[in-house]
Amino acid sequence: MSEILAPAGSPEVLAAALAAGADAVYFGLKKLNARRGAVNFEPVTLESTVTQIHSAGAKAYLTLNIMLCQRELGLAYRTLQCAQNAGVDAVLITDPALLDVIPFFPKLDFHFSTQAAISSSAGVNAAKALGIKRIVLARELSHDEIASCADCGVEIEIFIQGAHCFSCSGRCLLSSWGGGRSGNRGACTSPCRVRWTNDHDVAANPLSMHDMSLLQDLRELEALHLASYKIEGRLKNAKWVSSAVKLAQEALEPDMNLLELQEKAQVLGDYTGRRLSDDFYHGQRHGLTGDSARRALGQLSADCAQNQVETDVAPHLIVTVTPDERNGLHVSLSHGDATDSLRIPPQRIANPKRAVTLSDIFSELPNAIPSNEPTPEFVIPKELSDILLPKSIRNNIHEFISTFLRLKDRDTDGVVRNISLPEQVLELLEKQPFTCPDNSLMLGQRHTHVRIKASQLTKAIDAIAEPLIVNVNPQTLDEAEDLAQAIRKHQQKIHSVALPEVVYESQLEPLRHLLSLLTGTQVVIEINSWDTWQLAREASMPMEAGPGMAVLNASAAETLYRLGCKCVSASQEIDQEQLQDLCATATTPLAITIYSYPKLMITRALLPDGFRPEDHARFHDSRNLTLVPETDGTVTNLRPNIPMDWRNLRNPKIHAARLIADLSACNDLSLPKTDKPFLFNYDRRLR
Repeated sequence: MSEILAPAGSPEVLAAALAAGADAVYFGLKKLNARRGAVNFEPVTLESTVTQIHSAGAKAYLTLNIMLCQRELGLAYRTLQCAQNAGVDAVLITDPALLDVIPFFPKLDFHFSTQAAISSSAGVNAAKALGIKRIVLARELSHDEIASCADCGVEIEIFIQGAHCFSCSGRCLLSSWGGGRSGNRGACTSPCRVRWTNDHDVAANPLSMHDMSLLQDLRELEALHLASYKIEGRLKNAKWVSSAVKLAQEALEPDMNLLELQEKAQVLGDYTGRRLSDDFYHGQRHGLTGDSARRALGQLSADCAQNQVETDVAPHLIVTVTPDERNGLHVSLSHGDATDSLRIPPQRIANPKRAVTLSDIFSELPNAIPSNEPTPEFVIPKELSDILLPKSIRNNIHEFISTFLRLKDRDTDGVVRNISLPEQVLELLEKQPFTCPDNSLMLGQRHTHVRIKASQLTKAIDAIAEPLIVNVNPQTLDEAEDLAQAIRKHQQKIHSVALPEVVYESQLEPLRHLLSLLTGTQVVIEINSWDTWQLAREASMPMEAGPGMAVLNASAAETLYRLGCKCVSASQEIDQEQLQDLCATATTPLAITIYSYPKLMITRALLPDGFRPEDHARFHDSRNLTLVPETDGTVTNLRPNIPMDWRNLRNPKIHAARLIADLSACNDLSLPKTDKPFLFNYDRRLR
């Protein structure tokens, strides 16, 4: 029988999951996990936490499932060593940089997180070749697609209950685009849950997915002999998790009453106020969105709503100012579960011209806090904003906040950073500044390659002088043959053929056929997922890593290079400092996209009427962030209405082998001048 795997977002929830009889639990430390909004666990308590889990007869899985920037690699490797020392059973990973250190942690099993975006048997075979023991499959797969992955010799884990993302996991840039908080780094602000308004002023929740529930399907799934049934919910409370575990156990009983089970499951759904659905499992893609607000029906959901509101916002500094009874002020700080306060006694202002207001003090604060901290949130009554204070008080407040931020993670950093690493892993960290000779192009120079989609090829041959990167996504053998014929005809102009970011089982045969027809040509295959890496590997085709396999650190680039990718793309959501760090240590050729309308979401769910690509719809949220949907084979891409444009930037610290202009979303294949270009995260911090 498959294990029931429960979420543990806090020690309280962990205890409830174990008491309910979970076979395994997954949890994260304070840093480097995809649920930074959860309470999470301190490294200093990791050993006792694992002992608690093992004493209950369960397994302990640690999440290290985010994309890592260069400066986080040391903490990531030491977290692995800390996990091995503590007896953790397995670690969930996403970043390719962690693949090369698997042999140095022999007591740990490595699982691919759902963020690794494995969506077909090709991806499962890729994971097997990489030394991964288990894969958490994409959540949008049908029964037959799951079955195709179940016989590949790798353990399979699937989600059976909990929240559902509109975007395919690992393929969402929306939160990052809107404010630098990356879902791929655990800081998603859930913009898909808000209301969006289309061009006809119709407001709805077209991106807010119904919750997943496969409880009624577990008996059928048992025939596939999957390794694990996973419950989503590290942001949910103890009562919800306990009930979810018990219901999963009940669903596996031979005499299970289906109607009674569905009624009990709906109470779990009432916690979020969203409907429950197993439509993806049954191959249905219509009518999967719309609910967003919590209904709080039933006793369980009322308890949950009172105890915890589901959110996916990463912890950040909250500064609250209140008056006290002696005419002074209290400055209170909170950051996750860390708090502190400072009392400011009444101040005598001898010279108002030399004083500063409270609002001035806090407006200067972002310049005084560590650069890796999210933007602070201030809660200051309007009547206190203009209070005058001496400049010395400003310095005291800034120092108080700076010290708080420095010490709040002392245990988290201290325990892990003191962990000794194997010599081979230390060598990976001891990178000196390096200039790869292939990375000779500086940011600010003209683009060297142009990305287009296959339907633009005929027009682009005459209109574009630079080598072309052609996005393809054939759905049938006939489409594959037509594409191969066009590519062969113009192969002198085509640098690479870019395979799709998301591949499902039905697409494998057309893609394999396309690659077989391109054998012997000079074109390179751009891989954009582990699924397509496996396809190019099977065909023995030369490879490069595109935006779907983009990296934030040089070790990930080196891993992909070792796996056959002769050039690796830098992530489009990277910030300036992270990109400079990547370029300073990269030993492999890099590609940087300097102009594009990036895919902010890739989804298998079909949008409702009025928001569909065939409606020629555009829709915006309350911040006027506007999305434009487009059909791409069996998925829908959501792109912004404005481009990311780095063409006017000049930075000699950023260099690459290729500078790419992506025109795949441009009808006229032109690069218009942008007066006020949007720089994505280049001029802000990626969180």
